Amino acid sequence: MRVAVVGAGVTGLVVAHRLSEAGHACDVYERWPGLGGQAATLDVGDGVLLERYYHHLFTSDRHIVALYEELEMPEELEWRASSMAMFSEGRSYPFTTPLDLLRFKPLSPVSRVRMGAAAVMLQRRHRKVEPFESLTARAWVERSMGRQAYEKVWGPLLRGKFGDRADDISMAWLWSKLTLRRQIKGDEAKQELLGYPRGSWEPLYARLRRTIEDAGGRVLLDRPAARIGWDGDAFQLTPGAPDSFRRGLDPRAFEAAGEPERYDGVVATVPSDVFDALLEDDLAGRVGSAYLERVRGAEYQTALCLLLELDRRFSPFYWTNIADRALPFVGLIEQTNFVEPEHYGGRRFLYVANYLARGQPLLEVGVDELLDVYEPGLQRVNAEFSRDWIRNAWLFKEPAAQPIVTVGYRERIPPLDTGVPGLVLANTTQIYPEDRGTNYSVRLGGEAAKALTASMAALKAVR
Repeated sequence: MRVAVVGAGVTGLVVAHRLSEAGHACDVYERWPGLGGQAATLDVGDGVLLERYYHHLFTSDRHIVALYEELEMPEELEWRASSMAMFSEGRSYPFTTPLDLLRFKPLSPVSRVRMGAAAVMLQRRHRKVEPFESLTARAWVERSMGRQAYEKVWGPLLRGKFGDRADDISMAWLWSKLTLRRQIKGDEAKQELLGYPRGSWEPLYARLRRTIEDAGGRVLLDRPAARIGWDGDAFQLTPGAPDSFRRGLDPRAFEAAGEPERYDGVVATVPSDVFDALLEDDLAGRVGSAYLERVRGAEYQTALCLLLELDRRFSPFYWTNIADRALPFVGLIEQTNFVEPEHYGGRRFLYVANYLARGQPLLEVGVDELLDVYEPGLQRVNAEFSRDWIRNAWLFKEPAAQPIVTVGYRERIPPLDTGVPGLVLANTTQIYPEDRGTNYSVRLGGEAAKALTASMAALKAVR
């Protein structure tokens, strides 16, 4: 079977790897000139690789750990001590252990105890998500942890991630954060360990690419899919011209480059709106309006990520959540408080993270204008900060970074199988109830490969 995989993010690479293992030849089409999708790396100079968007693993991330072992790369993963803080009411409070919560002064002593007890209860007694799918996170937090916990902690964090949609977010999303990622008991309660690969994520992508190509497939970078159609016997994929990534995400803006190529199957791992735009009318008609309504119902927040190289340390923490609405960003992730600066030739790096609704004016500005907006907030976190500290800066935007998970989300998720034999959709909107991330992208890739195989088997049985 000849298969086209659209997108060379983690899901796309794993799909192609799994199908290659089963004896199929896969061509992977990628709009960007590199591998990894939202976890893609960049060379920040002198051969130093960093992710465009900060990434790490949790000890519960078994799917990606198993993949490293399968590819005979387990030594690539290192588990490192993490440190987290919460910036609230003008200062950063350590927020890694239960003891840190008990010392968190923005909450009253009673609220601190109540919040911690509710989190422990959730982890110990509620291992299934279903009871929380009909509740908003706000309703559950206010009922179980108290209104102050929502006003001082969870409300600001949800607003930072989801903006004006914060009060609509399903408790299922917060349940996954509180129960699946880290247990508040045993050794892990005292010190959180996070995983990171020694050589960035790039060696994993390179190994997956090699397995695909060794099986007779191709990994085509800077060569997106522009259109996908159906000729009555096979799928037809029209590739886009090089440099199409400069035209944005909408494939309708890409110039065609050559004749369509024919495939027995297609797995699209692109955002929902991109998938919708890829389908020619004949194929969209075969998919049908009911499925496409689910696809078109997907909502996303855009990630706006500013990566700064600094000449000195900014804070003592790896990860600082911003629980102060006056600050114009939502997180500070100091990579070199997690992986030592010596790993990067003595250089130091800080991510300034933000999530915004599409169309927000801040998404249209450049680095200097963004720093004009961010500088007062950075100085509130560290009063000594000056732009003179900045050696280099890079700015990245991802329009489909965070699906908006509201009450009743499960019923609106489109299945992997589109209903058209041989056509599968696999993207972050289908990762549920867990939050999107590299680990669950690995799992999704395996599920998508199985969905395609099952779809093709059913078609052969009918024929």
